[in-house]
Amino acid sequence: MEQKKETNLESVLESLGPYGRYNLLNFVLLLFPVLLSSFFECGFIFEAQEQTYRCKVYGCDGRYNDTSWVQYAIPTNKETNRPEYCMRYVPLNSTDFQCNRDSFSNKTIPCDEYVFEESYKISLVEEFNLECQEWKRALVGTVHNSGMFASMLVTGAISDRFGRRVAVGMAATTSFIFGISRAFAPGYLTYLTLHFLEAAFGGGLYPSAYVFAVELVGLKQRVLVSAMCNMTFVVGVVLIAVLAWFINNWRTYILILYAPAVLVGIYVCFMNESARWLLSKGKKDQAIKTLKRAAKINNLDLRNLELDGLSDPLLKQTNQTLDKKSQFSKALRSSIIWKRLLICSFLWLTCSLVYYGMSINSVSLSSNKYVSFMLVVLVEIPAYIVVVIVLDKYGRKKTMIATYLTCAATSLLFAFLPRSDWWSIPLYLIGKWSVTLTYSSVYIYVSEVFPTNMRQTLISVCSTAGRIGSLIAPLTPLLSYYHKSMPTVIFGGMCFLSSLLVLMLPETRNMRLPDTIEEAEELSRMKKKTDTT
Repeated sequence: MEQKKETNLESVLESLGPYGRYNLLNFVLLLFPVLLSSFFECGFIFEAQEQTYRCKVYGCDGRYNDTSWVQYAIPTNKETNRPEYCMRYVPLNSTDFQCNRDSFSNKTIPCDEYVFEESYKISLVEEFNLECQEWKRALVGTVHNSGMFASMLVTGAISDRFGRRVAVGMAATTSFIFGISRAFAPGYLTYLTLHFLEAAFGGGLYPSAYVFAVELVGLKQRVLVSAMCNMTFVVGVVLIAVLAWFINNWRTYILILYAPAVLVGIYVCFMNESARWLLSKGKKDQAIKTLKRAAKINNLDLRNLELDGLSDPLLKQTNQTLDKKSQFSKALRSSIIWKRLLICSFLWLTCSLVYYGMSINSVSLSSNKYVSFMLVVLVEIPAYIVVVIVLDKYGRKKTMIATYLTCAATSLLFAFLPRSDWWSIPLYLIGKWSVTLTYSSVYIYVSEVFPTNMRQTLISVCSTAGRIGSLIAPLTPLLSYYHKSMPTVIFGGMCFLSSLLVLMLPETRNMRLPDTIEEAEELSRMKKKTDTT
């Protein structure tokens, strides 16, 4: 008698097909919150964007049609060749004040009123009187990323304990509530508080939706699904720049970004939970029910799936213990998991710092900050196309080492070579392309080296470490006041160090997702074997 072949989740997901109607519907429903997460994570770049302004000069502003007199009334910044933001020359007492060279002394005084270059726009800097307080404007991004930092562990715990669906719905709903409230903030401190709360409670939207989407498919489609999520994120960031270019009021801009989140909070309640998560919790009946529903939508014969014989290594272990604390204590005692967690956390920190740092600093590349930003963002799309090819062909480790080193080289060249428009921007774009490819690779890699029942929690730990990078990134433009090359030197050094750390990690190409602590540890024991294949 022929022995019946054991059915596992991976084979069932392969049988369902990655492009069946069930998965395509769920991809659409999950890519929408991914799109919104780009609004919420990067919207502050233009929400609290740097403004160009100068002192208002009484007796001159509004008196003449041209502004040629500005060179006599306001000192010129030698680096930017533009009028100083915060100082003006003392006017000489004269009965015949002509706003010429002889109307002002060489002594400077601080501004008491300001004239903005984009006077047609209602900006946060002008409304909250943040002129000449650049640190307060930069603090917006830091406060936002502080909230993101706080959200990661909480969201991961909720996702692993209550399900992917609950985590996505909670993050979307709280983003809507606090985001819309921020649009009506009466003052700077209230605005900062709401910024923090929105990020702290809703900052896990992307990782929750990402893990949910990845768990819908089998081994062969993981990279493609990850690339779909990343490209959707890029589209969202480009939309941010377009909206900021044409919307003249920062409050209206916030309302447009956050209003659609309410839709996610509603429809996610009607989605099916991840079958992989259900199995990890020992809920085999619910997992089978979900898979049967998927098969029915895809018009597949249920008998061919053999769902009644569904088994999973993690399910067997769960049936024996059903004790999450036991698994957690196992992870704490595992030196392999600890080493992997620390290294992956540093890799994520580097990617986050360099990725967001290069995005934020990109607005100074050319005269049109919106076009500069979109160029630096659009270069990410080829990176996500390339990552689908190279990760499976050359493996995770080789790809990450090559891209980290490329980013390090381009960053250091950009820092130390003389600036020139014909090569500076292409070099900057190559650096952004490489760190984007690295970021995508790290995101995929981290999801492959941790066990299912602790995957979201441990990914959240790495992502939390990454938030340290995004926390610092909004402050990196301030470093250029001390030395214009300091931000890119830091980016290059971090990337080089990360390339060395990758050498200490196992390869995961063509490996099924580990479901238990033991399977995750086995990846490192197979390191020599996989590195030589």
